[in-house]
Amino acid sequence: MLRSVCRILPRCRTVLSSQTAQCRAFSDDNKRTGFGDIMIEYEPYQDDTEFSVPSYPTRINESEEALRARLTYQSRKRGIAENCLILSTFFSEQGPNLPRKIVDQFDILINTVDSDWDLYYWMTGKELPPPPYDNEVMKMLIEFTQNKEMKDRTQQPDL
Repeated sequence: MLRSVCRILPRCRTVLSSQTAQCRAFSDDNKRTGFGDIMIEYEPYQDDTEFSVPSYPTRINESEEALRARLTYQSRKRGIAENCLILSTFFSEQGPNLPRKIVDQFDILINTVDSDWDLYYWMTGKELPPPPYDNEVMKMLIEFTQNKEMKDRTQQPDL
């Protein structure tokens, strides 16, 4: 185990200490930590690289059919499986009958949220969505996620 920890944290110096049962920081500068009887002293990773997320491109002259086909695909291919199930079943059941305004809100929602976990927490009601995303489609998704009819939504719908 000692070798594997050193592979995970390169440039570390291991120090054996008395047996402990939990991970904790041992210094004010948080450069030493330990788990079990293994103590690791390390330098925190520092990177000055800044990332910018490009803005979502507005699709001009996209046909209604192409838009719905794209959203059907995008709702199935999310970062986490929970969102794949929720969004794909939602759009499969309700997407064909949604007005264009709601479909556009759905498009913006699934393509501009930075974190799939944020989206998941908003849909399940664990957290409140921020103002730009607190709209009609989010309210529909929250109600859909509550699944009051107890429908089986354990698999993505067929294409």
